[in-house]
Amino acid sequence: MPALTITARTATPFTVSGELDEDALRGHLQRMVDSGIGVLLASCGSGEGGSLNRHELRRVYEIGVEVCKGRVLVASNQPEQFTAAGSIEQARLAVDAGVDLLNIYGPFGLHGYRPTDAEYLRYFDRILTEVRYPVSLCPHASLGYSPKPWVLAAIADKYPQVSAIILSGITGDGFYVELRDALRRELDVYVRYDGAFNAFAMGAQGLDVQEANFVPRTVRRYVDLYEAGQTAQAAEVYADLKRLTKINEQWKPSSARWIKMALRAFGLPGGEGGLREPYLMPADSELERFVSEVCALQIDEITDLARHAGLT
Repeated sequence: MPALTITARTATPFTVSGELDEDALRGHLQRMVDSGIGVLLASCGSGEGGSLNRHELRRVYEIGVEVCKGRVLVASNQPEQFTAAGSIEQARLAVDAGVDLLNIYGPFGLHGYRPTDAEYLRYFDRILTEVRYPVSLCPHASLGYSPKPWVLAAIADKYPQVSAIILSGITGDGFYVELRDALRRELDVYVRYDGAFNAFAMGAQGLDVQEANFVPRTVRRYVDLYEAGQTAQAAEVYADLKRLTKINEQWKPSSARWIKMALRAFGLPGGEGGLREPYLMPADSELERFVSEVCALQIDEITDLARHAGLT
């Protein structure tokens, strides 16, 4: 079985005055590289991509290529757009920067809009007729809807530049099974880490894990143990990640909140400037509670980070 790929939708650091913090971005991405975790840059959620202007988006892509290219997968996770023209424009920025892969969402579900099957297919017909570059399709519930598995398969079968489908916004095994049944060719499918054992056994090639923004070594260990056939030990690490996720979910719906809390509390690159408006950093009391709860998990990596940050 080919080695599994891990990706994370990485945070975008800002300075205390609100500008893009290029040095902190390099430091944050280097933590991913050191653990062998690929990066999906400038997502609208964890990457606060919707707050980035065109120049900032270009710089995030360029720095991602500078730090990660040739070491781990580096992909644009371009903010979702309402029109195909908007997605094409953002894709060109990422292509010019030299990313390995363009991760493209379907049309944004603004004001209750839900594309029909025909509209979803047309959207990608327009994009992929012009964008001749490796692409991953990304159905995600945050758009306000999920396309049918056969629709994704039809796009992937029609356009050879579609090299992956990333199901990080889809829960449960059923969608994965339907997608695999509908595909007429081989391509990489990435899944959430939740329940990934079954998907791995059925042929999933990778997983997308937001928690890698905080504990990349722990996520790496989970996959390494699984690949080494040490499934009992891998299951223990999985349980630790699930406990961490349960804590993080207190600051839903955006993962940007808890990620920036973790980076700030543990003195990691990207935490100093916090969130960019319209987001606001949670109160200090919430930050203290977050630290107390995650340290109580006694995950080795968090214990090490806490010691280094002088929290213990």
